[in-house]
Amino acid sequence: MPGSGSGTITVAGYKAPKRTATATASHGPRLIDDDHPRLPTALEIIQKRTGGISGSPFLISHSRLVMLFSALQLAAAGSALVAPTFVNARSLDTGVFPRSHTLTSPLGPVVDLGYAAYAGNSSLPGLTFYGGIPYTQPPVGNLRFAPPKKLVESHKSLSNSDVIDARNWGAICIQQPAVVGIGSEDCVTLNVWKPAGANPHSKLPVYVYIHGGGHYYNSAQGFPANDWVARSNGGLIAVAIQYRLGMLGFLSGNGLRLDRSAGPNNGLLDQRAALEWIQRNIAAFGGDPSKVTIGGESSGGGSVALHMTAYGGERNPPFRAVVMESPGNDPFYDDSHTEQCFLDAIAHIGCPNDNNVVACLRKATVGAIVSAVNNKLGTCKYEPIIDWNYVVGITSELLETGRFSKVPILGGHNAQDGSIFVGKPAQVTTDADMVKAVLKRYPTLSQLTTEAMLKTYPPASASTPWKTQWERTMWAYMESELSCWPWYIGNISGKPAYNYRWDAVDPNIIAARGAYVGAAHTAELFYLYDGTNSGPSASVAQPVFTAFKPAEADLAKQAVAWWSSFAMTLDPNTHAAPGAPRWEPASQNGGFMVPNTGASAASSAMSYIDADYPRRCAWWRSVAEELRL
Repeated sequence: MPGSGSGTITVAGYKAPKRTATATASHGPRLIDDDHPRLPTALEIIQKRTGGISGSPFLISHSRLVMLFSALQLAAAGSALVAPTFVNARSLDTGVFPRSHTLTSPLGPVVDLGYAAYAGNSSLPGLTFYGGIPYTQPPVGNLRFAPPKKLVESHKSLSNSDVIDARNWGAICIQQPAVVGIGSEDCVTLNVWKPAGANPHSKLPVYVYIHGGGHYYNSAQGFPANDWVARSNGGLIAVAIQYRLGMLGFLSGNGLRLDRSAGPNNGLLDQRAALEWIQRNIAAFGGDPSKVTIGGESSGGGSVALHMTAYGGERNPPFRAVVMESPGNDPFYDDSHTEQCFLDAIAHIGCPNDNNVVACLRKATVGAIVSAVNNKLGTCKYEPIIDWNYVVGITSELLETGRFSKVPILGGHNAQDGSIFVGKPAQVTTDADMVKAVLKRYPTLSQLTTEAMLKTYPPASASTPWKTQWERTMWAYMESELSCWPWYIGNISGKPAYNYRWDAVDPNIIAARGAYVGAAHTAELFYLYDGTNSGPSASVAQPVFTAFKPAEADLAKQAVAWWSSFAMTLDPNTHAAPGAPRWEPASQNGGFMVPNTGASAASSAMSYIDADYPRRCAWWRSVAEELRL
């Protein structure tokens, strides 16, 4: 049976700082470090940064990164929870509240949300960072495995002493595989970067980033958006969100579904709750809730697709445009698989499969949860499922039948996006090797479909884009999951669409894997986020940022300008970097922008798809139902 529900793991060698709790905001007690080491000065930050154009935005002491698991246990709300229903985004309050006095703090510039006020970090010139802002009640105690519960955001009287320190990142979420001492259940927060001069009347466009990581690892800390704001000339606000991951975010099973206080897809619903919070509150930072673009890479891009198809496609979603970078269009597991993973998890934790299973899971220690997370790493992957509410069907079917939000899109993939998933070249030399590699991704692939795939991707020749058996396999994997879907959505949305194929390599991935991987999965993130090392080999707890070489710095400027220009104006060309080639919309020629490093801005250029690409993508759509894509 599970032990006490204290939810805390003691980390060897870590001295927990003394803490005092204050009830300054409606999300409950805010833990304050009385004797935490001081934050570095602006000069120290500038001297110590090592990454990207301007480096990691703020340094965090190692002791702060080695976080204790879940410190809070909230009392039950007293009523059953149900899956949240969201109102029309365009009808929400603006989040700007009149107050008879202006709140100030010696910590930094204050943003007043009416129900709470936060002091930000203005160490970097021209912008202010606000970190670790809760957008739902912490999903701990009786809210573990529950859909996100909205904060109490009623306007109330606040004084300067009520201002909350938001100068640094919040806790990262518990990862999978979980590492003792890293991560917290109380992690459902977001971070905001705004121009220093932005105020509640600025009405600036907003870019919201949803990090990838297979729905089971990563955090917002590896994706600082300070350069996005700095290069926008005061014209953009950026947000990065955190959401529950792995078992804590995506556990599903009959025991959860039958309990009205719990449910599946909570990590995805966290993301949606963040988008709704932004609609209500971003105006206080200077943002315009009607000009929100959401973006994500890999599973973050896959989440973007799920928000586009939410409820079968919303006419007025809480965003006006999307960015999809190599979106992980993961196969939906069937009910039998998710149920078996649920039964394995509760058995490992020591909970019975009866009406008390949710109550038992909520009393379990975080240590028991972590042990269960790590118990079935090879067989159980916790991901979004079809819940017949927010996710009403298989994504490909919803797209095919037009049941998605039609908005402008900037989307694409990397030139060797499948390279890290199919094994090394020496391991893939025959048709049997190819089938084995693809079956790892699609275990339901039938013999008939397998034979059709080999015909759709014929052996390498002078007329095929692939020149080896390994490349042939890599292309099949890449196009099935990461390449075809953003291109297809752009073609059928009826809205402006801009496609790309990223050709520049990430030197961190090359160093870790070898030159053969090329412009691998996540390579573009190195350029978009300050030289981040955020791929599968990265340290989530201690993000690393690598200094750019001159050609890399030039491409980074170009890429950030394109992406932020799209978020600002729905056109990547409006605020493009000087000398950058014009990015033609897909409606003109169906081509791709190809970002690449080189001696000048002209090293990036438009390229046209090979004539067989649409046919190959159409074939994957024809078998998508079988593969549950």
